[in-house]
Amino acid sequence: MCPGHPDKVADQISDAVLDAYLAQDRGARVNCEVLVTRGTVIATGQITAATDVDIDVAIRSVLTDVGYTNAGTHGISARTAEVRILIDKQSREIADGVDHGGAGDSGIVYGYASDETPERMPLGCVLAHDIARRVAATADGSGVPLGPDGKVQVQLSSHGHKHSAVVVVSAQHQPDVALEKVRTTVAEEIVEPVLAERGVRASRIIVNPAGSFVVGGPAADAGLTGRKLMVDSYGGLVRHGGGCCSGKDATKVDRSGAYFARYLAANVVAAGLARRCRVGMGFAIGQPEPVWFDVDCFDTSELPPQALADKLRGSADLRVKAMVEWLRGVAYRPTATYGHFGRLDQSFPWEELALVEALRRAR
Repeated sequence: MCPGHPDKVADQISDAVLDAYLAQDRGARVNCEVLVTRGTVIATGQITAATDVDIDVAIRSVLTDVGYTNAGTHGISARTAEVRILIDKQSREIADGVDHGGAGDSGIVYGYASDETPERMPLGCVLAHDIARRVAATADGSGVPLGPDGKVQVQLSSHGHKHSAVVVVSAQHQPDVALEKVRTTVAEEIVEPVLAERGVRASRIIVNPAGSFVVGGPAADAGLTGRKLMVDSYGGLVRHGGGCCSGKDATKVDRSGAYFARYLAANVVAAGLARRCRVGMGFAIGQPEPVWFDVDCFDTSELPPQALADKLRGSADLRVKAMVEWLRGVAYRPTATYGHFGRLDQSFPWEELALVEALRRAR
């Protein structure tokens, strides 16, 4: 997804609001949900903090950053958008559980890693994000002028170590740019080079399959926080617990638990204990530790799943309180575009390999 896709705009606003609160109050409890539609942004949710934040400013800053400046073409403008803020405080009953080190909600989360890319991510997922980055960079002014809205999908076919891909790109463009020019530029200057960098052959490239794509953003579609769960995680190739990350502070295990599960899985693969690893955890609201913990290496590990699970439990602190501390100081808005995982362009703690040596010694 490009940053100007309405769902991704909603995610970015949710995380921008979260970051603004955490910058002033590290203990803020934030759950911010956003709707972006034609001419209007609605921010709602539950926030308890020791400080006030100008949510209106945070919203308009995101709209400006992604290029929503033309209400006619984009359906919304950072300058003229109507902003509605409907925020309550966190429920006292939920707060009581969190105050005692418990999870801010019940939930199931999964983390995954594989050795097929340097990012320890599925190749198709990485390719989709790489292409989306290039499309967005073109929208920033290089080459054919594209708009802020866009999306990418990649379907891989693998035969041994050889890969081919069907790639579909929808790229918003300016009205004075010919559709064929957009198609040629995106295919030849963006998609083909990205695939080549990863040693993948293009079996088919489809650009703007419905025709021209001038009207985009909230002029064409509404955006909601958390509606692109598979884009945010592992591209639909791995189980998902159903809870989104954006707009939630670390007491919400939808976020912290998903990040920690990825951390564990990535360290297992980096330690050479498995080629693929999926870590699952289940949490109960108000409880301090997972009520369920599972490891699956898809028959790529010499260790039995239970033995590996025991090693992980012995090497890492799975308490919610520990995960919250582990994530102190993280700026979350960058996660709202190009996925939360495998981000070599960011210094996220869930991509660190601090457990590798301990896991290797435990073999």
